Amino acid sequence: MLISLRNKQYQFSFISLILVILVVSLCFYLAAWQMQRAENKQQRLDYIEAMQSKGALNWAKLNDLPASFNKTGLQLKATGKLDSHKYWLLDNRTLNGRPGYDVITIFYPSIFNSSPFNSAKRQQALLVNFGWIPQGESRNQLPKVQLPKQEIAINVQLKQGDLAGFYLSDAGLTAQGWPKQIQFIDIHMQAEQSSQQLVNFMAYVMDKNPLAEPHYQSVVMPPEKHHAYALQWLLIGFAALGIFIFAVRSQKKNQKNTQKALNKQVPIGEVNDK
Repeated sequence: MLISLRNKQYQFSFISLILVILVVSLCFYLAAWQMQRAENKQQRLDYIEAMQSKGALNWAKLNDLPASFNKTGLQLKATGKLDSHKYWLLDNRTLNGRPGYDVITIFYPSIFNSSPFNSAKRQQALLVNFGWIPQGESRNQLPKVQLPKQEIAINVQLKQGDLAGFYLSDAGLTAQGWPKQIQFIDIHMQAEQSSQQLVNFMAYVMDKNPLAEPHYQSVVMPPEKHHAYALQWLLIGFAALGIFIFAVRSQKKNQKNTQKALNKQVPIGEVNDK
């Protein structure tokens, strides 16, 4: 393929041009995607900060909020009891490089007038993630957690929306009886398994507790990291474009040098017209 720029001709293959266009376009697209993710993360952090500025709510004030209100980022302080017989172990959780599980239990706020276990008409309860526990020597045997039977106080941060996160397509409930080993959080599934009505958001314990080690982060990757990735993709795209231009110019220069060498080796003879 031959093109002319500023009265100079450059020759290169059509395939190499297509490859360069694809690589540079992909790099610029990934850079724009990372910038969009950074903006989304910043908006989420701003929203959570605004929710936390409201202070910790109690269960009654939380229930007074509209059902359509996104409760992500709100803080809740409440007293109540746990279902000491039913809990889930969320698999594939790592902390400081150590494999383990997150302990998820059902929390019954003390607003119940009667025992939630025996009430014919059960009120909605709350799923609470108490944090991480180590896996143990074998995955074939689930660790036992001694849940308190007495009333406890919790200080938690709420999350609503996408609770499952990343999981394999065939992942699901992998244990019978209690405790249950799960690969992702699904409030509807866990409500069916426990025969308990659950609110459509869950809570993460923020304070140290004797059950597990809290490690919840509202945003795992901050916006600054996405900005760094965007810059990285931009530099890769410009580098690919620069390498292509350099290769084309070098090829043109080599062709000129070769032509000059041939002209010196084969001088043009004079025309003998005698």
